[in-house]
Amino acid sequence: MAYRLRTLTNFFIGIALTGIFLFIAFRGTDFAELWYIIQNVNAWWVLTAFPLLMVSHYVRAWRWQLLLVPVKNRVGRGNAFSSLLMGYLANNIIPRSGEIVRPYTLGKIENISKASTFGSVFLERMIDLISLLICLGFIFLFFQRTVADQFAWWNTLSIIAIVITVLFIASIGLLLYRRELIFRLVKIVLSPFSERIQQKGREVFHSFVDGMMIIRQRSNLLLIVALTVTMWIFYIFAAYLPLFAFDLADTPVNIMTGFVLTVVTSLSVIVPTPGATGSFHTFTVETLTRLYGLQREVALGYATLTHAVGYFSVIFVGLFYLLRYNLRFRDFIQQVETDNNKDNTVAVRSSISKQNELSK
Repeated sequence: MAYRLRTLTNFFIGIALTGIFLFIAFRGTDFAELWYIIQNVNAWWVLTAFPLLMVSHYVRAWRWQLLLVPVKNRVGRGNAFSSLLMGYLANNIIPRSGEIVRPYTLGKIENISKASTFGSVFLERMIDLISLLICLGFIFLFFQRTVADQFAWWNTLSIIAIVITVLFIASIGLLLYRRELIFRLVKIVLSPFSERIQQKGREVFHSFVDGMMIIRQRSNLLLIVALTVTMWIFYIFAAYLPLFAFDLADTPVNIMTGFVLTVVTSLSVIVPTPGATGSFHTFTVETLTRLYGLQREVALGYATLTHAVGYFSVIFVGLFYLLRYNLRFRDFIQQVETDNNKDNTVAVRSSISKQNELSK
């Protein structure tokens, strides 16, 4: 019952936020003009986003495979890719559920520790956040005046991003090279709680830190950075090329527009709406109209079509893998709620053992 209540609550909150952001995005729109623009776009340019997004997902799966080395040395890249897409499919229905579905589907397919796999997803999200903050810093350096003129909150956001980036890098350094100190601090933080919660907290933290140890090896760190940069490049072109579907001859649109849109839409994903529906539209429209002077209906046409390509491509490919592996989301989400200390303890010990072997 508690599981269903949490799921329904997350679902309806996501739907409510979607409605709010869609209202903001579409208010004051000439829908006849919008429909005319959508009917007359060059669909092939819009569809270029599909292969670019699929390749970027594959690169992400490759990076995830590398992060999983402490858990299992040879996780199938295809299995990582399929789990990733099933996780994205879940996000398109219930926000944030993909972070639960991904490790449990991969754990089922590869027969590996689900707890340690979850730690790798958390680490991946940290890498994504750091790379996003770095990109925000780049915009701060090269587009500060233009963006700040249009968005009053930009200066505050930039300062917060810089501070968080520094803190994240420092925290990762401590976790990698002063782990015993951090473990002692974790014990102190958990001490007021029950023994069961303390044990659970220590297990999760150990799994997470052991997963991070993979980046201590220089070759792995360089490959992780290279894959992250490659992923961003594909995202940028997936945002940029569909712009050619519209008549933008008299606008200052260029490849850097794709970069700015990628950063902005990455921020929209933070909002817990299903598949970033609504938040993607609002953030994209505000960026294209304020920074690049596009007609509102053109910006909405771009946002609607590119979001549809990304959303439905994940739906179709994710469903393909879901049927292929005969999996159900409900089973895996319910397992997250199950307290299985024995499995988690074995997972932690196995993760530590594998990491020690890698460190020799």
